[in-house]
Amino acid sequence: MKIMGLNATAGLDLLYDDNVYRVDDRVEDPNTDLIVTPWAELTYGKPIGRHDLLLRGRVGYDRFISEGQRSKLRLDTEAKAVIRFGATCSVTPLISYRQQRADYGDLNQQTENLQRFATFGAELDCERPGLFPVANYRRDLTRNADAFDFADQTSDTFLAGVGYNMPSLGTVTAFYERVNSDRRNLGIENRTNSYGLRFKREVSPITQMDAEVRWLDVASDSAAVGSYDGLGWDVSLSTGIIPRLKLTATTERSIVNDSLIASGFAIRTRHRLEGAFAISELTSAGLYGELERRKFRQDAALRPFSITADRNVRLGAMLQRKLSDRFDISLDAQRYKRRTDTDVAEFSGTQVTLGAALRF
Repeated sequence: MKIMGLNATAGLDLLYDDNVYRVDDRVEDPNTDLIVTPWAELTYGKPIGRHDLLLRGRVGYDRFISEGQRSKLRLDTEAKAVIRFGATCSVTPLISYRQQRADYGDLNQQTENLQRFATFGAELDCERPGLFPVANYRRDLTRNADAFDFADQTSDTFLAGVGYNMPSLGTVTAFYERVNSDRRNLGIENRTNSYGLRFKREVSPITQMDAEVRWLDVASDSAAVGSYDGLGWDVSLSTGIIPRLKLTATTERSIVNDSLIASGFAIRTRHRLEGAFAISELTSAGLYGELERRKFRQDAALRPFSITADRNVRLGAMLQRKLSDRFDISLDAQRYKRRTDTDVAEFSGTQVTLGAALRF
């Protein structure tokens, strides 16, 4: 862990959104609003012998100027430690809690929902030249307001594998992962078995590749939700081969159990391309584009939805300026668009965020 001692940061974000209720702007007049979010974050890192401890807490308040009933407290906290033993091994226990207002694009109706997420678990890491073991366990809990308690979920994730590291090759890890996702209020449990390979390597001092390929075997207690067998992946390539320009391309296919739309699970495919250009030592700018497709597996008898698939496109630009060693400002403008297979709950809009952060 690199952050040691007590560090404090305060900031203010101003978000302009021209479609806060995510209505179809082709047939309705959308509501615009300005969301003002003051926030503060504390981090504390401390070495304890060979071990490290890190605590982090962030609190903010989303204040909607026009739609005041949407204003909500935002929390994001985390505590973890790195407990080292042997020559290269460590265990990292983790606990975190987060709460935030759900986006109307996921709700598909104008009803408020405060989501709460809790995670705890531990990860074993023994990476060294040659063979080494890997393992982790994580429990994730998602809780929603009463109107959306069908989406309450508890997931347990188990992973075990063997890695091999060679400085000239990189690191290759073969693993098995099991995810049990229980939606207790619907009486549905989804089980995912994954068998995969993970590869990580710095191809050159300016290029890095991370690639993961896995076979996904998903089954549900509900015959209507059904099963899924197919290839999953998570590939990222980052390069700075052009001076002052960093390009990053990512592509991913995964199973998403935690969803406000599907009563079962979703098959998500996502592609993203991003470029960041260093205008000077103090200023940088960037462009990004993202395409996400989701296919929802659900039991309409338990929780009817008129959407079985959607496509989300996001195009944006970023500008960051360092005014001093302690004070930064940033600007992010994004155009978003959603289309569904049934033309229900489609929308598009624009968000512009101006942020400032001061480190103490």
